[in-house]
Amino acid sequence: MMFNKKTLFAVSNLIASVLAQEATAPKDSAVVKLTNDNFKSVVQGSDLVLAEFFAPWCGHCKKLAPEYVQAAKILKDEHNITLAQIDCTEDQELCMEQGVQGYPTLKIFKNGEINADAAQTYQGQRTADAIVEYMIKASLPAVITVEDVKELDELLANATSPVIVNYGVSKIDKNFLSIADSLNEMYTFISVPSSKKQNISLYLPSGSEEPIVYNGKIDEIVDDKLILEQWLKVEALPYFGEIDGSIFQFYIESELPMAYYFYVTDDQIDDYKEYFTELGKKYRGEINFVSIDAKQFGRHAANLNMKEQFPMFAIHNLTANLKYGLPQLTDEEYAELTIPPVVEKADITKLITDFIDHKAEPIVQSEEIPTIQESNVFKLVGKTHDDIVYDNQKDVLVKYYAPWCGHCKRLAPIYEELADILATDKNAQDKIVIADIDDTVNDIMGVEIPGYPTIVFYPAGKDAEPILFESARTVEAFLEFIKNNSANKIDGPAIYEEYKTELKAKQKAKRQAEADNDDDDDEDDYDHDEL
Repeated sequence: MMFNKKTLFAVSNLIASVLAQEATAPKDSAVVKLTNDNFKSVVQGSDLVLAEFFAPWCGHCKKLAPEYVQAAKILKDEHNITLAQIDCTEDQELCMEQGVQGYPTLKIFKNGEINADAAQTYQGQRTADAIVEYMIKASLPAVITVEDVKELDELLANATSPVIVNYGVSKIDKNFLSIADSLNEMYTFISVPSSKKQNISLYLPSGSEEPIVYNGKIDEIVDDKLILEQWLKVEALPYFGEIDGSIFQFYIESELPMAYYFYVTDDQIDDYKEYFTELGKKYRGEINFVSIDAKQFGRHAANLNMKEQFPMFAIHNLTANLKYGLPQLTDEEYAELTIPPVVEKADITKLITDFIDHKAEPIVQSEEIPTIQESNVFKLVGKTHDDIVYDNQKDVLVKYYAPWCGHCKRLAPIYEELADILATDKNAQDKIVIADIDDTVNDIMGVEIPGYPTIVFYPAGKDAEPILFESARTVEAFLEFIKNNSANKIDGPAIYEEYKTELKAKQKAKRQAEADNDDDDDEDDYDHDEL
C-alpha cells in the first residue's frame, strides 16, 4: 500500500508538535480515549480497533506517543480505522480483564469482539509507518475468495507463507473465516467456493507442487474449529527445517516439543538431513525437528541448558519448559579437542525414544541454594522451588521476576515492605512465606510465566490450586488478597494496622528521645561558661 506525499507532509508538523508530549495522546488528536465506561460500546461499534494499554509514567509509552498519534491521524482520515488508548493507572480493572502484563500493550480488536482471548497482540515495529501498514493489512478480508484457476495459481506461485485453500467445503465457511481472522498474519487463507474438489488443502512455500490434504472428518471441523487450527499449525511446518527468528513463532504456535540440531559446517548438516527428515515423518505431530546455524545462533544453546559445544542435539518441551540433551564434555576436555565432537545418530535416536516414553531426565538449571536468607523475602532457586511452594502447612506467595525487568524493579521495595509487615506478626511468621525467584536462571516446572513479574499464591493444603495475583501492586492490595485466599486465615489488613500503630509509637518515642537529648544539651550550655 502506498501513501501520497501530501498526506505524509501534512502530518510532519503534527509530529513536531507532539515530540515533547507525555505518553497520553493530546485531546485534539485522532486517538480515542477509552475507559471502563465506553470501551465496550466503542469496540463493539467498530470493525477494527487498535488499542494501546499504557501508563503515563512508562518510558516506552512516551516514546511511542508521537508515532501513535501520527498513525491515528492517517488511519482515521484515509481508512476509517480507530486507534485508541486506555490509561491503566485509571482503569486498572479493564486492563486486568484484557490480560495486560506490561506497558505499552497494543491489542487489535476485530468485528466488535471485546473478548481478551479473541484480540490479537500487535507485534510489529512501533513506528507510524509500521503501524499504518500493519493495520491496513488487518483491515483487508481475512479470506481471499477466487473463482479463476489462473488467479489461484498466481497466488500460490507468489506465496511467501503457507497457504490453506478451502475447495468448496461450504459447511466450514464460518470456522474457516474465524481461524483466518486469528492466523492471517502467519498464513494466507483462500476460498474457492465453486470448486468440486470438496477438500481442505495446504500449500507450503517450499516449492512442492503437491498440497497436504486434510484427511480428518470434515464434520469434526464444523463442530470444533480448533481441530483444523491445530492441524494447520503442525502440517505447515517441514519435517526437518532450518530455523531462525523469522519462523520461530510458527514452531511456538504448534505447541510441540522442538528437537534442535546445532551445526557449524555444511558437512555437519548435509550428513544428517535425510536422517532427521525421516525422524520428522515418524514423529509427525509429536516432535518438530529443526536445524540451527550455530555460527549465528549458538548462544541459544544456553537457553536449552547446554554448553556451546557443536555439533549438538537437544530437545525442548515448550509447554512444560523442560530441556533434554546428550551428555557433553567438560570445558577442559572440549578445549583439548583438535576436531569437532561427533554426535552419534544412535545416541540421538535413544534420547528421542526415551523422551517419547517419558524416561529421559531433564536438565534443570538452578542457582545454588542460599546459605543465608538476607531479607524477609525468601529467595527461591530451581532446586528449592517445589519443596517450598508446595509445603502443605504454609501459604506461599511467589514473585517470578527477571533482573532487567523495569516493572520488577519498581515492585521490589513494595514486595520487601509486604514481607517486613508480615514478619512482625508472630502468628503469621510460621504460616506464610513471601518469596521470589529469578526466572531467567532457574528452571521452574509446571508454572506458566506469561510475563514479568508474575505473582502466584500457593495456599496451604495438599490439593490447593495456585492463584494468580492480578490486582494492583500495592501493599494494601497484596494484604487484602492474602486475607481472601489464605488457607491459614492470615488477616493481612489487620496485621498492617497493628504494624502502623507500632510504627507510629516507635516514631513518637524516637522523637521524644531526640527532644530529651536536645534538652540535655541546652542544660549543658546553661551550666558552663564559655571560655
